[in-house]
Amino acid sequence: MGISKMKLKKTIIGCTIALLAFSAAGCTTKTATEETPANETASSTPAATTATTDATPQAAIDPLAKYDPPIEITAVKKISDGTKYLNGDSLESNVWSKAYEEALGIKIKYLWTAPQAQYEQKSNIAIATADLPDVMEVNVTQLKKMADDGQLEDLTDVYKQYAAPFTQEILASDGGNAIKSATFDGKLLALPQMGSGLGQTDVLWVRSDWLKKLNLPEPKTMADVLKISEAFTTQDPDGNSKADSFGLGMNKDVADGAGNYFAATEGFFNGYHAYPNIWVKDAAGKLVYGSTQPEMKTALGKLHELYAAGQIDKEFGTKDAGKVKEAANAGKLGMLYGYFWNIGAGWLQDGKVANSAAEWTPYAIPTIDGQPANAQVPFAITTYFVVKKGAKNPEAALKMLNLALEKNYGKTAEPEKFNVDKDGTAVFSYALLYGEAPRKNLDAYLHVTSALESKDASQLNAEEKGYYDNSLKFLAGDVNFYGNYKMYGPLGSLSVIDGYSKNKTLMDDQYFGAPTTTMTQSNSTLKKLQIEAFTSIIIRGKMEEFDQYVTKWKQLGGDKITEEVNTWFATQK
Repeated sequence: MGISKMKLKKTIIGCTIALLAFSAAGCTTKTATEETPANETASSTPAATTATTDATPQAAIDPLAKYDPPIEITAVKKISDGTKYLNGDSLESNVWSKAYEEALGIKIKYLWTAPQAQYEQKSNIAIATADLPDVMEVNVTQLKKMADDGQLEDLTDVYKQYAAPFTQEILASDGGNAIKSATFDGKLLALPQMGSGLGQTDVLWVRSDWLKKLNLPEPKTMADVLKISEAFTTQDPDGNSKADSFGLGMNKDVADGAGNYFAATEGFFNGYHAYPNIWVKDAAGKLVYGSTQPEMKTALGKLHELYAAGQIDKEFGTKDAGKVKEAANAGKLGMLYGYFWNIGAGWLQDGKVANSAAEWTPYAIPTIDGQPANAQVPFAITTYFVVKKGAKNPEAALKMLNLALEKNYGKTAEPEKFNVDKDGTAVFSYALLYGEAPRKNLDAYLHVTSALESKDASQLNAEEKGYYDNSLKFLAGDVNFYGNYKMYGPLGSLSVIDGYSKNKTLMDDQYFGAPTTTMTQSNSTLKKLQIEAFTSIIIRGKMEEFDQYVTKWKQLGGDKITEEVNTWFATQK
């Protein structure tokens, strides 16, 4: 499943944590395309594409053909938090490295690896010194720099020739924006790591057993949320006769836009029609930055009121998502905004296992004024796979991506071998190139709920069958599969996201281009400015600080960025 950044970055961090919630994960996305068997062999020289005579048809290229003799490519790799190897495996010898060699004739030589927190710095040094491997993962800022410096192989024709039909289907499934974001001056210079923006929308998680105990209504409006927050703080919902619970959980990274996936504030802001960190259209049809709009000021003022009333932890500014999770599972929090997979193993499910009476229920984002709240949808592509200019076999990257998508999600998928094994190990993280279809989780929910209703799982793919089986285990009394059911069951969190999709209550990020020149220069400064200003406003309640923030944002590059973004936007019409 996904979750993608599951972040793993924004998109992969969500995917990773959600996948670890179940042992039977993996995926087989349905497609009308039948892929060529991966064990078919071919020459290490790319298949011929030029006819010898006008009468000879052009030879077709097998997108999964094996190099014979084998080839070696160099790479570097980010090692995600929590990565582990079993049964004597290692990065150099595991199910994916063996598949590359046995199915594709590709041996990978890793020049270096780095933990997730250190990868960006180390890869920045490699880029600055031009000490590059054949294939590497980069973020969007690094992609722009490498494109500007002429360090990247043009993959335009390679993609046309070697991208399998199923790969093309997935990479085009967002309407083509992912490919556009990797295209510079008409040249495809990277392969986007696909993920789900829809899967990064917020839902409101509520301790519904506390609602019942205190005879409170379900949250349909922001007024309900505020009333519930006060009651959860002041009316001893856990029954321990202590004033030790908080109405709303919140982490220290206030709307920082970087994988703020648990105890976030984006959903709260959306309830006030405010959209931090994304670009939205104003009344004149121009793009404006959501974090600087007046609706943000209103929502920040309300968060200050909750903070001042003791409904938000006074120490929220020092607590990351993991610390807030601990508080939630200890029965100290009544509500929080976050991703659909926040209920999975390692997250809120742990509190359910510890206290079977705890009941978390997901709700659509409530609104302040009766108008539907639109859940903001970030542009899902934040990382890319690139090939250095002059690499001997640039098509090898496409072949590895073809294999990854096919064996994780295609017709020949083997999820317990290549995605998450029976012990819950995230085997997919061993792959050099990876991605997932944007609607994969939502479609799985629709299929699983239909199967649960009909009691017929015959039409489910491998991943969906795992969710179905785990749901049945929960319904039979195994609380260890609570999270699975609360995502993929009839009233699970994905049902909320399905509602967003069907009701069109979504606010998409309107900018999906490469970082502009001024973004590259100023984004880190502007992000720090935003977090400091928002945190200060919530704690101190001095609303003039918001106006000061907007003025500084404009002066420190925001006005120039807005101009650049709108210049880009004009070319998209």
